[in-house]
Amino acid sequence: MGKSTHFIGQPILGQLLNFLEKEKIIKISRENGGERYVKKFNAWCHLTIMFYAVIMRFDSLREITSATMMECRKLGHLGIKDLPRRSTLADATLICC
Repeated sequence: MGKSTHFIGQPILGQLLNFLEKEKIIKISRENGGERYVKKFNAWCHLTIMFYAVIMRFDSLREITSATMMECRKLGHLGIKDLPRRSTLADATLICC
């Protein structure tokens, strides 16, 4: 008997993000000035990548950006169309904190 390639269910990251409303998060970010200079990397993408980093237990921005580059096809269904560079991620993280 061979291994099955059919997976049942959703990944943990997808399950966590199902509890959140994308439009509501972006609306709150706009109300607080977080979307002021945004071109592609909005609050939803930032939240998704930070959840991914926490689940994968990454320690640095370099680990986050290199892992998201490798997993870009798997993260596309979560609403991330363009992956951020390390400097963009650093700027977004500084603004949030």
